[in-house]
Amino acid sequence: MSETNRLSNIELMRTLDNAWNAQDWDTFEKRHTADTVVFWPGQVEPTRGRHNHKAESVEFFKTFPDNHLINNPYKVEIAQGDWTCTVAEFTGTMRGPMKGADGKMIAPTNKKFHIEFCTVAHWKDGEIVEEKLFYDLIGLLKQIGVM
Repeated sequence: MSETNRLSNIELMRTLDNAWNAQDWDTFEKRHTADTVVFWPGQVEPTRGRHNHKAESVEFFKTFPDNHLINNPYKVEIAQGDWTCTVAEFTGTMRGPMKGADGKMIAPTNKKFHIEFCTVAHWKDGEIVEEKLFYDLIGLLKQIGVM
């Protein structure tokens, strides 16, 4: 029996967030369909495709190398049918440059953030087909000193 047949969607979500924390990109990719669609706060167009989502995630770690989702336990975890919703504490420090909304690079501030991070995921056969990410983007930017 495959792992995705044994685990519930909420358990698969936890393994995805564990993979995020460990930068385990193989497991991260296994949890998303090839044509997954990911919606981020402040993003005009969603990210399309597993490869693009992995690439933007790797870039996020370059800016916030110590970022971490506190998912054991989640603050909230809900599963219904093919959907999960999780809320986790999310922390990190801006140690690398970040591209601003205007396309210009912002130098690292070495300041920390601590926010709540909510993921609403639509699952099919053990993979996410659509993911909506919610967090206080303005609060994060203020905490790291770029706003």
